[in-house]
Amino acid sequence: MMFPPKTKKQASQRRYGRGPGSRLGSSYDDTLCAWEVRYASSMWTSQCSRKPGHGPDGIFCKQHAIIQARRDV
Repeated sequence: MMFPPKTKKQASQRRYGRGPGSRLGSSYDDTLCAWEVRYASSMWTSQCSRKPGHGPDGIFCKQHAIIQARRDV
């Protein structure tokens, strides 16, 4: 993800699941990590399926919270 959200408000304005032929995607699910993941073999993206509770505003899973903390330095 190039520019991940930093607050719940920013995450709620993001669309997940976009790819070739699908411009709408799906809205933010606050029971999942707010990080957008890209499938390695395609251009499709989706919302991370792990539980949130870490990072800024508690919107990331532990793994993505660590990545975000390294980017903020």
